[in-house]
Amino acid sequence: MMMATNQSTFQLPFLKEPGIQLTFENGHTFVFVPRKGQVFNVSTWVKTGSMNEDSLNNGVSHFLEHLMFKGTTRCKPGEFDKAMENMGAIINAATWKDYTFYYVTGPNTDYGEFDTALDLHADMLLHSTLPEEEIGEPYDPAKGEEPPVKRERGVVIEEIGMCEDRPWNKIYNAVNALMYPEGHPYRRDVIGTRTIVGTIPREQIEAYYRRWYSPENMTTIVVGDFDHATLVEKVKKAFNFESRTDAAPALARYTEPTPAEKFKGQFITALDAPRYETIVSDVTTQFFSMAFAGPTADDQAATVGLHIASTILGESLSSRFNQNLVEKQSPAGFNMLGTGQYEFKLGNVFFIQGNFNSTDVPAALEEVKAELTAFLSDKPITQEEFDRTIKKAKVDFASGIETTSGIADVLGESLTVNGTVEAFTGYLTVLNALTLEGVQAVAKKYLQPELAFTAVLASATVLKGKPATVTPTLVAV
Repeated sequence: MMMATNQSTFQLPFLKEPGIQLTFENGHTFVFVPRKGQVFNVSTWVKTGSMNEDSLNNGVSHFLEHLMFKGTTRCKPGEFDKAMENMGAIINAATWKDYTFYYVTGPNTDYGEFDTALDLHADMLLHSTLPEEEIGEPYDPAKGEEPPVKRERGVVIEEIGMCEDRPWNKIYNAVNALMYPEGHPYRRDVIGTRTIVGTIPREQIEAYYRRWYSPENMTTIVVGDFDHATLVEKVKKAFNFESRTDAAPALARYTEPTPAEKFKGQFITALDAPRYETIVSDVTTQFFSMAFAGPTADDQAATVGLHIASTILGESLSSRFNQNLVEKQSPAGFNMLGTGQYEFKLGNVFFIQGNFNSTDVPAALEEVKAELTAFLSDKPITQEEFDRTIKKAKVDFASGIETTSGIADVLGESLTVNGTVEAFTGYLTVLNALTLEGVQAVAKKYLQPELAFTAVLASATVLKGKPATVTPTLVAV
């Protein structure tokens, strides 16, 4: 009988009862958060995304996410979706660089909705059949080929086409390619390429599924009003990995480094690396993105400090970028200008991005750099800005975990990206420990203008030239 090991409790902000985390003997992690109410959330986070792909299967994580809903050894395609809709539940999934996750949010009443949801959720994750007729016949859109019958390949390829048409996607991919060299886990686009999605055989998709959807790579989280001991038994029964007919390959322990682990601690920091690219597109206004390599996600103090700096600089109507370069300029040069930070296991990315009317691209970028330089030195963060932003961060954090799904999302990302619950449980402690001087220091460390990687998207008339081609180099730090 499968036993639980390493059980521990942790206190969650704003909740009276502690959360409980345990790991089963096979490596599957289970987390329970008691929360009174008539709504439950069950989610499973898989420690794989585009970071574990290569040049031959880029996009398989996202493609597989679609295919997981296409039937199991017990359920025909569509039966899971129908069963969840009939009980009023919400289901969805998402793929990112560091993870893929699946969830069900539903009513927790005496009619057994949770038991059904847990059973079918686990069945989908463990026993998906990936039927060939749902995947569709291979074809290469790059060669003008069309599928005889539209199946999931076509659906994903249509998504890729929609992404290719969006200016923000174009500049994100361009700046992403600037930051990372060929082979780096974060260089690849999560959604994949037309040719790979169109031609990848079912055998490769299944091999990826068996390789990464194993117990040690899964964390299942349940938030709701349940008895813990009873719930543990239900989860053990539902997630019975030994019931898989292909148990040997699925449960095998892999000791070689994953593609992502091979790049741990490596970032592009050389100032002589190419850092600028232009993209010609049929647009009437100009788009740009500046990206900065940041701390790793598990460096909580630096990560939260940069979030505070980001809010002051460009994440609100009262932010400096919005006030000084959008609202107060006449005529308006920038239509929008904002900032943000992606938290990644191998290193965060801080963004400044915007859209502007001026055809003088260098001048527009210099305005942004001048405002950033002032923020870092000439006009540092004021006490009023700091106090206001800390209060806003506390309100945003509390609002984000008002629901069962909000708690599960924050907890799942913390466990998957950081490997611990502390990014969630310790957030307020880290936030309260921040000082104005500390936030200013972390901004100066990571946001110097000369460290930026910049991509610009504009018309050929504005750029008056062809897109630049760059090949970044990788250095270890």
